[in-house]
Amino acid sequence: METPRLPEPLRARIEALAARSPMETVRDFLRGHVTDTAGLDEVHANLRQVAQFDTVSLRQDLAAIESVLADPPSDGTLARLVGWDANWVLDDPSDSGAAAFLEALADLLRTVIDETE
Repeated sequence: METPRLPEPLRARIEALAARSPMETVRDFLRGHVTDTAGLDEVHANLRQVAQFDTVSLRQDLAAIESVLADPPSDGTLARLVGWDANWVLDDPSDSGAAAFLEALADLLRTVIDETE
């Protein structure tokens, strides 16, 4: 993204966000959009509000989730990611249960982005 006209603090912030690993991006997404929600319906409603003014970050979040799912981290990491960072209790608290949850979130993001654009 070209940012020559932006003030230095904003350029630095954009560069810092772009440099995050997919895992860091997913962790931030879960903490910002999933933690403390009452369910996926609330997550969907919140994402729809965000999408009204910003689909770029939602696309970055989606790409990060897809990247993490395409190359899953070591044993137990996905389960901890969902349990701790999303503060979400799964019926199946294993990595495979967490992967299914993350895939549902990815589907939700795709839906919200498609609805907006």
